[in-house]
Amino acid sequence: MTTTESSTEPVKPAARAIRALELFCGIGGFAAAVEGSNVRVVAALDHSPQALAVYRHNFPGHQARRVDLERVTAWELTTCAADLWWLSPPCQPYCERGIRRDLQDSRARSLLRLMEILRAMAVECLPQSIALENVAGFADSNARHQLVSILEGRGYYLRERLLCPSELGVPSRRPRYYLTASRLPLADLQPVNTNPRLLGSYLPRTDEVPHHLLLAPEIIEKFGSGLRILDREDPTAYTTCFTSGYGKSIVNAGSYLRCGDRVRYFSPQEISRLLHFPDTFSFPSEVSLRKQWHLIGNSLSVAAVQEILRGVPMVRLP
Repeated sequence: MTTTESSTEPVKPAARAIRALELFCGIGGFAAAVEGSNVRVVAALDHSPQALAVYRHNFPGHQARRVDLERVTAWELTTCAADLWWLSPPCQPYCERGIRRDLQDSRARSLLRLMEILRAMAVECLPQSIALENVAGFADSNARHQLVSILEGRGYYLRERLLCPSELGVPSRRPRYYLTASRLPLADLQPVNTNPRLLGSYLPRTDEVPHHLLLAPEIIEKFGSGLRILDREDPTAYTTCFTSGYGKSIVNAGSYLRCGDRVRYFSPQEISRLLHFPDTFSFPSEVSLRKQWHLIGNSLSVAAVQEILRGVPMVRLP
């Protein structure tokens, strides 16, 4: 009898599913980042009904629900038995443009509540990993100091990082602070080979001027010198951070695009592409244009979140 050796390579075991709890989930930046990975979002919590409507529209299979995180209980956080908690708490207490009241700001109460729970929770109930995103100003805040102290005291390994999407080849400046904590040693991060992309690659190829996005001539005349107006064909063009005030505040809220002899806003869809949301991402028809800008301005860089998650033990991204 002749035995033929199979040339089929051994099948690698599938990566174990990681159960994730998405806190301050917004419109789903974290959910978009883990699509196709071994991370399964088992619950997504936020207080904003508008943000949750967008989240459910794009991620109908997730358990997204409205919860006041200032009053959330330990039971509500542990009942889903999540391995990973992702936090994107309100950034206003730490924004450079604000008065930076830090933990004295009422909008920091939800993070304070989570820190209180983490400090008191039984060791066996603690999640294996915790990751947090916030504005760069969070790095020197009392909130960050207290959170790091609590996590170190509970036996977590920590990694802190300031990361901008421009470091990943995205023509957009949106620097953010990221904290990764794990009860297992954090994975070493290898340098990422990034090919810089041009701004034009994120924009639709069309000569049509979207009338509802055009800036009025009198706005250009009054604020023109203070506006960052970009040319899609400029290979060095990059957008500055789009804030939740885009469409309401004229200056220091984001960039604008030259469109023939006119100037226009970036559409929410264009901003979502720059944040690396999938092309399928959309807003429900009942969400106004102003609210779309507000919600996308409060969201995450999907590309940056994926870079951070590469260091979380047992997370496997596609």
